[in-house]
Amino acid sequence: MLISKCAYVLQSLFFFIGLSLAERRTASQHGFDEITLSAKAVEPLPEFNNSLIDFSSTILETGSSDYSTNLTTDNLWSSESSTPLIEISKVEYPELNSSVVGEKVADYFNSLNFEGKAALAALNALKHSYGSSHVRRFTPYELFGQSQWVEEATEITHAGWSIMFDNFGRYFTLELRGLREITFAFFILFSLLPIATGAMTVYIFKRRYYAVTFNKQGRSKKSVRQLQENFVTDFDDTSNLSATLALPDNDEPLVVREPPQERLSILFATLEYNIPDWNIKIKIGGLGVMAQLMSNNLQRYDLIWVVPCVGDIVYPVAETAPSIIVKIVNQEYEVKVYYHYLENIKYVILDCPILRKQTSRNPYPLRMDDFSSAIFYSIWNQSIAAVMMRENPDIYHINDYHCALAPLYNLPRTVPCAVSLHNAEFQGLWPLQSANDLRDVCGLFNIPKSVCKGYVQFGNAFNLMHAAASYVRKHQSGFGVVGVSDKYGHRSWVRYPVFWSLKKVGHLPNPDPTDVDRATTFEPKQLPDLAEYNEKRKVEKRKTQEWAGLTVDDTADLLVFVGRWSVQKGIDLIADLAPTLLDKYNTQIIVVGPVIDLHGKFAAEKFAYIMERYPGRVFSRPEFVHLPSFIFDGADFALIPSRDEPFGLVAVEFGRRGAICIGARVGGLGEMPGWWYVVESSTTPHLLKQFETACSRALNSSSELRHNLRMAAIQQRFPVTEWMALYDKLIKKCIKTHKKVVKASAVDEQSAYVSTTLPGIKVYDTDGAVVANKPNDKVQEAPDTSELSNSTAEKNNIVPGQLSPEKLDEIMEADNDSVASSVGSRPLSELTYVSQSSMNFGSKLGVRFIDTNGVAISEFSAALISLTPENSKTKLCIDNFLVKILQKWYNEEHHYYRTGFRPRFYKYLKTRGKKPRELDDGSSVLSESSFREDFGPVRGVAGHQLSTCQRVMYVKVLGWPLYAIFLALGQILSISSFHLSLLSGFERNHMTSLYVVSGVFIISTFFWWGLYKNFASIHSLSIPFTVYGLAFTMTGISSMPFIPFMTRGWLSYGATWIYAIAASSGPLYFTLNFEDEHTKGLGSWVTRACILHGLQQLWTALLWLWGTLSSRLDWNYSVLIRPMNNMLVAAAVWPIAFVLMLITVMLYKGLPPFYRQTPGSVPAFSKALFHRRVVICFLLMVANQNFWMSSLISHGWRFFWNSELTVLWKVILMMFSFLVFLWVGLLTLLGRLSNTHTWLIPVLGLGFGGIKWIHVFWGTSNIGFFLPWAGISGAYIGRALWLWLGVLDSIQGIGCGLILLQTLSRRHVTNTLLTAQVIGASVTLLASAISPTKTGPSNVFPDLTGYTTADGLKPIANLAFWVCLCLNVILCGVYLKCFHKENINRP
Repeated sequence: MLISKCAYVLQSLFFFIGLSLAERRTASQHGFDEITLSAKAVEPLPEFNNSLIDFSSTILETGSSDYSTNLTTDNLWSSESSTPLIEISKVEYPELNSSVVGEKVADYFNSLNFEGKAALAALNALKHSYGSSHVRRFTPYELFGQSQWVEEATEITHAGWSIMFDNFGRYFTLELRGLREITFAFFILFSLLPIATGAMTVYIFKRRYYAVTFNKQGRSKKSVRQLQENFVTDFDDTSNLSATLALPDNDEPLVVREPPQERLSILFATLEYNIPDWNIKIKIGGLGVMAQLMSNNLQRYDLIWVVPCVGDIVYPVAETAPSIIVKIVNQEYEVKVYYHYLENIKYVILDCPILRKQTSRNPYPLRMDDFSSAIFYSIWNQSIAAVMMRENPDIYHINDYHCALAPLYNLPRTVPCAVSLHNAEFQGLWPLQSANDLRDVCGLFNIPKSVCKGYVQFGNAFNLMHAAASYVRKHQSGFGVVGVSDKYGHRSWVRYPVFWSLKKVGHLPNPDPTDVDRATTFEPKQLPDLAEYNEKRKVEKRKTQEWAGLTVDDTADLLVFVGRWSVQKGIDLIADLAPTLLDKYNTQIIVVGPVIDLHGKFAAEKFAYIMERYPGRVFSRPEFVHLPSFIFDGADFALIPSRDEPFGLVAVEFGRRGAICIGARVGGLGEMPGWWYVVESSTTPHLLKQFETACSRALNSSSELRHNLRMAAIQQRFPVTEWMALYDKLIKKCIKTHKKVVKASAVDEQSAYVSTTLPGIKVYDTDGAVVANKPNDKVQEAPDTSELSNSTAEKNNIVPGQLSPEKLDEIMEADNDSVASSVGSRPLSELTYVSQSSMNFGSKLGVRFIDTNGVAISEFSAALISLTPENSKTKLCIDNFLVKILQKWYNEEHHYYRTGFRPRFYKYLKTRGKKPRELDDGSSVLSESSFREDFGPVRGVAGHQLSTCQRVMYVKVLGWPLYAIFLALGQILSISSFHLSLLSGFERNHMTSLYVVSGVFIISTFFWWGLYKNFASIHSLSIPFTVYGLAFTMTGISSMPFIPFMTRGWLSYGATWIYAIAASSGPLYFTLNFEDEHTKGLGSWVTRACILHGLQQLWTALLWLWGTLSSRLDWNYSVLIRPMNNMLVAAAVWPIAFVLMLITVMLYKGLPPFYRQTPGSVPAFSKALFHRRVVICFLLMVANQNFWMSSLISHGWRFFWNSELTVLWKVILMMFSFLVFLWVGLLTLLGRLSNTHTWLIPVLGLGFGGIKWIHVFWGTSNIGFFLPWAGISGAYIGRALWLWLGVLDSIQGIGCGLILLQTLSRRHVTNTLLTAQVIGASVTLLASAISPTKTGPSNVFPDLTGYTTADGLKPIANLAFWVCLCLNVILCGVYLKCFHKENINRP
């Protein structure tokens, strides 16, 4: 009898320790054969406080539920599908599926004679473990309360017990297992390693990409090697050499390959041009230089050059050609045509009053987005199309956006095209934010809507550059677009979404127009005599100083800037740094060039003050000046701090004349010897620091080093012959690719390309007969101009018929509400970037503050009295000052047009009105450029006033508009696919619920996606709140005690599924919020992202706490067996549901007009999206994390909340300390740093590496449950580390989101997140079936609490562990590399 009792006690003890103390689910999950006894204190579980034990019966009473069990030996040991949990010396027993424990069981050990200190300690632990006659039975798969704890700990050097049991001998032995050093080492490692790797990554990134590079040799070896190869393959084939071409100003002929039997004809159309025999030269930038170079050097081709007449030049008599009749707003307009021949060039000269409104100094319209500019470019492109139809060239060369629309007028006939990007920042944009806009703009440009949507429209903009990219993509397989320097083509592809549908943008580096020598040899030039050269430079330098009125001083370093005074050229950086350079060094500064924008205007004001303060040392002339040659020969240094530079001809011009360059290594810059700083962020503080460092190193350099750099500079080669070879390759491949596409197309080539024909341009041949396209017999669609918007037709009295020049002039000068007033005022927010206010390189129609009333410039001028070298770079920094003024102006504009409940005085907003005026229903922002001095703000197209609800939603609370707060609430309530297991119930093994929730999540994601793509955003942003309200309503109903038990359970499940429907809309709230806050820059977005992410984490934590305290599943997990049956629950959730439904109404009625426009089409959007490597990498990261860790998210939260050693209020306090106070401190610090270093959070977050893996490991591998070296505080310290790791994981998540914001437009980000959501949910379902972690941590996250040195590497000696860890780390590195290459904030 005694033996049987002992056997029974031992078996009971085994169950208690085996399944309860170690929190083990199954042995196969962790790969151990021993049971580790983790000794910790225990508190009675609330649901079992009234438990009773009766050994004489088989009934265990627990609250309202009864469980029957047969406590026989066979029943206790029965299991058919499990593996042993402990080491058994002779017989192996299967896994246990029950656990029985109680104090009475422990009493049997008092009479037993156990030997060994370990056994006695274990007995003492069991004796004092529990004092309430507690008995509990549960399945091994249940997550709730799988553990019981003992008060007695092991020896301080170990973490647990290992029980060795012999069933035959009816005895067991206890061994100390788990090393204290292991738990301590992992605690320190996980606490500090992520911080160390993150800081190291930031340091390496900054050291690598913040360097000021010293170029002492000029062009790289790779570039020189390409130069040699290009020449050898195209120009050094002696077997085909038979012709020579004389180059201008060079006695030595250029040997070229014998031309083909039929010379290729190339059509050019430029607004800058050169006609040498007429002595006409229109050149204001790089395009003018290249136009002159091409006309002088492309002798092997027949050139057809279309040029317009300008108003301030008298043209000689030329051959008259038949006129071209174009259509504008459904009316005909005549353009006269003249021919002029010069060698191989046929000039086609266009003349009409509209074209003559431009001058030789301003050949381009001042704006490229208003009514008058639309008319100008419409006439220009239609005329080019007519010439193309008449001349039938072999290829059409498009230079920038100005002439990009011309090929579309001849569809379905196509012609090969080559596109050169001289400045891709300017793209020719007109808004298409309503049906009226589309009709009006298509009428102005005389194209049908179908062609506009298929080629030109890019989101809500009529984009001329996109027309060229679409044409090349469709008819040349994407080949033919090139940048004018080695790097500019790729950077243009990275930064401008219009090119993302192309696989890449190539490069055709511009040459130095003066480098016309033969490139057959690359021997260094004979260097000039040192003394003679230095003496010559002194003479030229003195001439320069005398010309500029500077003090003649041979020892002073002469710094020169020549170029346009604009933010792009960085003139404001020179003005900000000038006081420092003048104070610290013996320098003189010359700055010359025309003022282009507000930064240039403020720089001129600042230099005017600096000239007075430093007489004889500064010369400033903010106007276009023809510079004498001695300025280039006499300059010591050329300042080129450009924020963006396609080629940088000025560096070549100065460098080859002996000046040393100091500037930014962007675009085509950096090939000449000098000091070049890398630009990783476009923020002004970063640029100023980099520029100052480069200047300091240059000015502190020795005279010997400077001489060596000058000698290297004058030997640099950018030969015209290299460019000719590359150009020849380009046009031949364009023609070849075009033919291949035509050949591969359908038999009906015309219908294969386009389904509509463009009638409307009348072209006459030389005999006066009309030449027109052959119409498409299938479909013929004319531009829809018969029903122009009322404002356009009525205001301008347009009637069908001939459009006289006088009438067209009247239309252009009128105040055109239909187009002009709404163009510059409405940002294309969905297809723009979140970047810095001073340099928005995204293709957008943004707010442009122009200081109409001059208040800002007056304030700046008055503040310059206190100018010092220090505050010139901070308080009086031009960009910083303008950002502050812009914010003030924006606040006034916000009040005047959007709220305006009370009249107020407007300091920066120039208007005579006192009340809010009417606003276009399709616009979102009115810019200063829309204001009329005499009439105040212009009226919108529709003439609708903002409703009271809309004005209320614009009211700001703590700096956030009310509508933005509501949209932020939508983001907080949502969840990601990674957290789907939270909605599937608090039990990860409840697979039916997980499948249903994931399926609902995927289907609803597609629903919101379709709603967003096809309808105005007000629908997809307001309806989810109604769904949230319905979920909370059902939750309240399920708590009613009078509803049947099973019904309440299914109502709870229904509420979860409905919540999943609404939660899948989360990405829309992330990307579409703050439509009018784009002036604040990236730093404010960092702060907002941190705030919202922190609140979302807090919301998730509180929901889990609620579920942990109130939820429990049945043994078969079919329904909740303890749904909340308290009326207080309904009283709490129903008001929330009412508020959420009320928010639906407020959003639907009060969202700003931006959210009420239908999204515009973007051709080849999906192709463009997946051309971005950062998108592919992000999707891989989502799939990887969901596959390995989505099923374990519940384990972590249970580790945090379900502790018997912690007090609930202390845990809650600790949670708020990390998720609120620590989080606020971190976001404040990181937000400030991000204003200067936009890359900081992404680089820091990805530098943490596999932080999510560490976070999950600590919460699931049991190592954090018991920290023997920490004593009673170990439970809190372990959970504090879990919270700390969660904070770091959240920073990485924010960094990943900011990477998308810095590499994609809003629409691309939205579609990327929705795609990731679908992939993540699908992978979660897949993981539940095949992932190694489908039933628990398994060996992917091994339990090391029982580890001893004898185990060696056994716990981590498995493939799954290393695959999961390595993938998480490697993908972070790849994502970081993709971010650096595709970051649009980096020029």
